[in-house]
Parts: sequence; C-alpha cells; structure tokens
Amino acid sequence: MKNRLGMGFVLLLCAATAAADPPKPAATRAAVSKPLNLKIGDIRKYMTPNEYLAAISAPDADKTDIVVEGERAAPKLKSELPVPGGFGSLWYAATNPLQSWRILLPNVNAPAAEPVYDVVPPPVFRWGP
Repeated sequence: MKNRLGMGFVLLLCAATAAADPPKPAATRAAVSKPLNLKIGDIRKYMTPNEYLAAISAPDADKTDIVVEGERAAPKLKSELPVPGGFGSLWYAATNPLQSWRILLPNVNAPAAEPVYDVVPPPVFRWGP
C-alpha cells in the first residue's frame, strides 16, 4: 500500500512539473543548419601560378621519401635482465617471488656458448648411412 501511494505521489509531482513549464515557441527551437561544406574549390585561388605549376610537375613522391629508423632509449624490462644461476638463484627467487619461475628455464638472452653460423652449410651427399 505504501509503495503504491509513494509511486502515485511521484507521478503526480512529475505531471505537475511538466504542466508548469510553458511550451517553447517554434522560433526558439534550434534551426536545422545546412551540412558543413568541406570542398576546397578551385585551388588556383589559393596558389600562385608558379606554385601551381611546381606542384603539378613535381617528381614522384616515392623517390624523394625519407625514412627514419631509430630505437627508443627505454630502460630494460625485468624479463631481459639476467637470472643468476646456482645458489644465487635461490636468493633471486626469495627476493623476486613473481619472477621465480625464471630460474627453472634457460636464459634466452644469454650469449651463445657455441659459435653461431649465419650461413647455411651446403647439403652433403652421402652414399650410405
């Protein structure tokens, strides 16, 4: 019973508030604006004849592109830092519990123990096993 009475009072209050506001006249409503014109038009209005001819007869942009390559100077990630081996790994596991799983895996960032061959050797033909 109380919920119905409360809901009815709220609806009555909302209706009285809406009735108290006068209707807005048509002149104060937002007028519909035309769409934004993004066309450039005739480019010769904005450039001198010399600039226009230079832009048309410019060499291919691909031939004059400049490519800049570089690396960021960022601090090393924790995953790139070396993990100690032997008894030092126990201290590492105690001080870095979230990274302790790394002591069970080989260090992928360590330098190679054997010489690295950059060239693929030619195939060798053998008659037997």
